[in-house]
Amino acid sequence: AGEFYFHSLGRSQPAALLVAASHGAAIDALSRGQADVAIVKNRVWDKEQSKYAGLEKVGGDPGENPDNTLIVSTKLDPGKAKKLAAILQGLRDDTSPDAAAVKDSLKIQGFIPTTQKDFKHTLDLLKKAGVTRDFNFKY
Repeated sequence: AGEFYFHSLGRSQPAALLVAASHGAAIDALSRGQADVAIVKNRVWDKEQSKYAGLEKVGGDPGENPDNTLIVSTKLDPGKAKKLAAILQGLRDDTSPDAAAVKDSLKIQGFIPTTQKDFKHTLDLLKKAGVTRDFNFKY
C-alpha cells in the first residue's frame, strides 16, 4: 500500500525501494537513516511518533478503509466463500474460548461484510498510481 501511495503522488522512480516487514519497521528504518522516506498507516504513526522525536510527518492521505480485511479470490467456490464469510461474521457474537482466542490474537471484535464500495478510496488511489491488473505500474 505504501508503494501505491508513493506512486499516486506523481511520476517518479525511487533510486531503490525497500520493503519493510511492518509499518513500525519502516519508521524504524527511517530513524536509523536506512531510508529517506517511510510511508506508514496514520494510526501506526500516531501510536509510535513519540518514540521518534527527530522525525516529522510531512504529508498524509485522509482516506479510510476497513482494517484487517480478508479478501478471497473469485476462483474460490462460491459455496465455500459463503460458508467462510458466515463463520467469520459469526465470530462477533461467539463467546466460546476458541472464538475469544481468535479475536484476541487478531485484536478484533469480529468481521463485518464489505463491498467494493468500502474500498473506493483504495481503488481510486490504485488508478491514480497507474497500477495495472497485474499490479505493475503503467510507467
